[in-house]
Amino acid sequence: MENLRVLVVEDEPTMRELLKDMLHQAGATMVVECEDAASAQERFRQEDFHIVMLDLGLPDMDGHDLMKAFKQVNDKQHIVLVTADDSIDSIQRAISAGANGYVVKPYSKEKIQDVVNNYVMVHGEEADVLRGFSRHH
Repeated sequence: MENLRVLVVEDEPTMRELLKDMLHQAGATMVVECEDAASAQERFRQEDFHIVMLDLGLPDMDGHDLMKAFKQVNDKQHIVLVTADDSIDSIQRAISAGANGYVVKPYSKEKIQDVVNNYVMVHGEEADVLRGFSRHH
């Protein structure tokens, strides 16, 4: 896979590092890490990302509000929420607010690979990331 750029917004350093490693294994070529909403918004304005992995529990802003801010800048932005909250209510709120996916912690390689595969299936040709793409199970 070529040129898949991901923004990871996660306040816990160990979770951020784990997610970055799994995204690289899943085929992401560039992973930018942010630990809070303020730095994430700045990076989001500066660069284009294929996928945003967004933690709901950030220290300076609710993840749902940050997702809305990202969608105002780019309503087609592919955003996957990551959280420890696996309640049906939380998942429904996320999807109805425009999330493209929802991953419950703890992360697994399979869940993260699914996020990348789903993105490529939906956006692959227009994002020019299909060349050389191969599935690893």
